[in-house]
Amino acid sequence: MVVTEAVIIASLNWIAITTGLLFGQVAGVVNSLQKREEDIHLSESQISVIASSMTLVCSIGFMAAATASDKIGRRWPYIFFSSTMTINWIILYYAREMYQFMLSRFFGGVSVGALLTLNLFVISEFTSPDTRPFFLNIVAIISPAIGTGMGHILGILMHWRNVALVGLGTAVLGAILPFFWVESPHWLASKGRFEECQTAFRILHGETQNSERELQLLIKMEKSKLEVAKQTNCKPTLKRLAVVLKKKYFWDSILLSLFMDIYLVASGKVPFSLLGSVIIEDITGSSDVFAFTTLVDGLLLLGPCLSCFFIKRTSIRTMLFTTGFTANAILIVFSACLYFSNDQSYFNWINIGLLGLYFIIMNAGPFPLLEAIYSEMFPLELKLYIFTISGGILMFGFSLSVFLLPYMVRGIGYHGMFIVNALLMTISLGYIWWKLPETKGKSLQEIEMYFKTKNFDVEEVLGNEQLKALI
Repeated sequence: MVVTEAVIIASLNWIAITTGLLFGQVAGVVNSLQKREEDIHLSESQISVIASSMTLVCSIGFMAAATASDKIGRRWPYIFFSSTMTINWIILYYAREMYQFMLSRFFGGVSVGALLTLNLFVISEFTSPDTRPFFLNIVAIISPAIGTGMGHILGILMHWRNVALVGLGTAVLGAILPFFWVESPHWLASKGRFEECQTAFRILHGETQNSERELQLLIKMEKSKLEVAKQTNCKPTLKRLAVVLKKKYFWDSILLSLFMDIYLVASGKVPFSLLGSVIIEDITGSSDVFAFTTLVDGLLLLGPCLSCFFIKRTSIRTMLFTTGFTANAILIVFSACLYFSNDQSYFNWINIGLLGLYFIIMNAGPFPLLEAIYSEMFPLELKLYIFTISGGILMFGFSLSVFLLPYMVRGIGYHGMFIVNALLMTISLGYIWWKLPETKGKSLQEIEMYFKTKNFDVEEVLGNEQLKALI
């Protein structure tokens, strides 16, 4: 790996840890507010809004990231949104009133939404087709899981205001690291800056036969798109979006992403990231959850590590559907154990073990693979804008799942909620199986071409005027 690429990937991992920490520390804040510590009196509804609002505000971060990265590249948005994350931590440290907590959630939500989106798409631009799934798994799953686990553990060991100081330090470093990057060659190509694109690409990947082929495909495809855009007078972004909205491939992609959204919302990933210690306390009936939380967070990291091992040895489709349907079965067994559990302490360990096993499998397959697919399936020049639509739906679903969690638990219990989740996940996985192609080893240009024309061969499509019009 070229040194510059290694620096960028390490920086992206650090920034991913800071976003995970922002999610993980919420449980400590909620737990403190529920116990009326520091004489802060907020209602259960107000606390639910504080816990759930950040994911909803992430949608604003999606749009802000799309606009900023389209106009000024990839480096400066990282610097800006890591800086706004520091504002969140400062406000949270001094917060005592509802409006102060909500203001911190606003800055935190915008920042984490933008940074998560940028991480998801930018890592694919800085890595090669052979290593892209591996590094996406690390940046999109392992590093945020480390940050979330840190947030959970620090929230138990420390007061949440001290956790805010830790978060402030991580965010400041995250704002400094992008100064040492080169600009994304894919963004440079999409803007017609092909000489700069070649220079940046070769700094990142060297001049091997495979990297040169990928570079030439990138330049050829982006030149072709810019020529068509100029001929049809749709070069401005809004005009391109208007044209894309009339294309069948756009709606096919949006529908596929919608089922991916439903799957991720139903999986319980975000509610557990935000309220892990609270959920474990409810499931076990014990207020001393340090050992349980440490175990589950440790198992959450084991899954992505297994994914890094298996992703090099099998296809994406095989791995996704094998682990996906297995996780659904475990979730159903977990629901049954919750329903029939008694007050014996061994049942707590059985339930926590099943919950940990569920997240191991989800983190080994569906979570990293679906996030990798998000980063691949949309056209380069508009992908952040299009993801704003899909991601906005996803964040609304996440916020709704967190907000409704206490009401669903009171209504149908955790066992009933997990059965409903398993049903939604099974239906979604069936649609994804029907529509998703195998993308392992394909360049971003080849994948983009497939979603537009159902043909991976870029050269063949660009040589056919009728097919070329579809790009």
